[in-house]
Amino acid sequence: MTILPLLKVLAVIGILLGIYFFIEEKMDLTLKYDKDKGEVDNQTNFSNNIIGTTIEDQLIEVLLMISSCLKAGRNLDQSFELVAVSTPPPICNEFRTVIQERRLGVSIVEALTNLAKRVNSPDLHLAVNATIFQQETGGSLEDLYAQIVSTVIERKRIMGKIIAGTAHARLSGNLVGILPVGIAGIIWMFHPAYLAPMFASLPGQIALGLSVLLALFGIFVINRMTSSILPEAEDVMIAKNQSVEQDYDKWKKAKVVLKPFIMFNKILSPSFVARMHSEAKFLLSASKFSIKMTPEEFLAARELCSILFMLSMFIFVKPPLDIFGYLVLCFLVPVGFRLPRIYLAHLIRRRQQNIEFELPFIIDLLSLAIEAGLDLTGGIAKIVEKSQNTDIIVEFKMFLADIKVGKSMEEALSDMAERVRVLSFFSFVSALVQAQKLGADIGPTLRVQAEQMRHQRMIQTETRVNKLPVKLLIPLVFCVFPSLSVILIGPAMLNVYNSLPDIINQNDIASARKITKGISKTTNVNVASVTALISEEPKAESGLDKSIILTPSPKEEKPVGGN
Repeated sequence: MTILPLLKVLAVIGILLGIYFFIEEKMDLTLKYDKDKGEVDNQTNFSNNIIGTTIEDQLIEVLLMISSCLKAGRNLDQSFELVAVSTPPPICNEFRTVIQERRLGVSIVEALTNLAKRVNSPDLHLAVNATIFQQETGGSLEDLYAQIVSTVIERKRIMGKIIAGTAHARLSGNLVGILPVGIAGIIWMFHPAYLAPMFASLPGQIALGLSVLLALFGIFVINRMTSSILPEAEDVMIAKNQSVEQDYDKWKKAKVVLKPFIMFNKILSPSFVARMHSEAKFLLSASKFSIKMTPEEFLAARELCSILFMLSMFIFVKPPLDIFGYLVLCFLVPVGFRLPRIYLAHLIRRRQQNIEFELPFIIDLLSLAIEAGLDLTGGIAKIVEKSQNTDIIVEFKMFLADIKVGKSMEEALSDMAERVRVLSFFSFVSALVQAQKLGADIGPTLRVQAEQMRHQRMIQTETRVNKLPVKLLIPLVFCVFPSLSVILIGPAMLNVYNSLPDIINQNDIASARKITKGISKTTNVNVASVTALISEEPKAESGLDKSIILTPSPKEEKPVGGN
């Protein structure tokens, strides 16, 4: 009997841990389809995360081992064989695959490229790309790996501080979010009869369902707030959609509606239209929406959106048809006119955050490419060739296109910084421009700049962590605490609600009894008084009779002069 409560507690802890890991990993077990190769990747995101995390822990040791082997005079293949023999799994299995591919005649560049595709690790991608650059351009492999080791160690040190600073906020937020579910499970384990009224009636079922949905929504909001402190590398380094022509064809069909507005804009003031076109051109280029829409079409879309927003509010809200209602409708026109601009501003801000997050990694890769023997343009071209089509890679492609059409290096870099409009990117471009003008060594300058960016990111993360407890009050107060109150107080309130008619009936019966007793007492008093009156009336009548009998009758007076 004493072991049963302990087993229940362990079962509840296991359920809570299962729910936590379910939320943390999001159980993304869907198979990935590789569009380029037409193959299905049987590895799930869950298994990739496990393998990547373990390899991340072993990566510094492996890089130090390779650097020591190169200093001892061994070549790269011999260093890989030593790693495959001397290190524990899972990283030894990956290097064994590399050795097998090399023995089958695969080039070192292709074998390392396959390694980077198999393992989801940004630091390993950095080392692999730097090695590929050295194999294609030449240079000292020993010095290159010494620089790779120092770069990876610095990256891990800064990222470790950032992750440690955000771990408390993420863990506390998720634990508080699953608190209603955990308390409900504990109550159901130890006292199932307490929650029985919630399942027995329709209002209880509705309240319980709403509380569960509210708790899940609170967990989602808390997870988003804690994860937004530091964006995940997988979310940032996502290749952009390559099917631009298909999207353009779909958007081209919807442009027919905008033609009347474009014709109307030609009648307006040229200065106003020119000012709006310049603003639209900047927004479209900064958000990379210019491939789908021209400035004229964007201005027409803003006008169409203002009309549609006003009509939708008129149809669904139905304001009163008086002066106040017309004023409200007129006020909604500029609100709808600004909605497309707000949407593009959101795209620009998200794109800037992605570029700012990925920039230190790209700077490290560029510095290693330059130290491997490439110039600035060649290093950027190699990075574009070996990387996915992310936001910063798109900017580098536009930079290379500007160089090909004849722009100078300084002009192309300035245009790229003007499109991005991120302070750290401005400093990166200014360092490159100054190095090109003065002929200084770019590699050490870029390494120092990448280190400064990581420190700046750590300071920004600490600021966000300090603000997070105040922000977490919103989902806690409006989502978690109400659902917790329903679980704790809901059954008692439901019992009171169900027993309220009986209490009212009992009160009515008691009051009716009191009224009946009062009426009966009043009736008894009235009956007694009536009885007394009835008993007094015969006495009065008998006295009256006696007075009548005892009183002598007056003598009759005879008239004088009678017979």
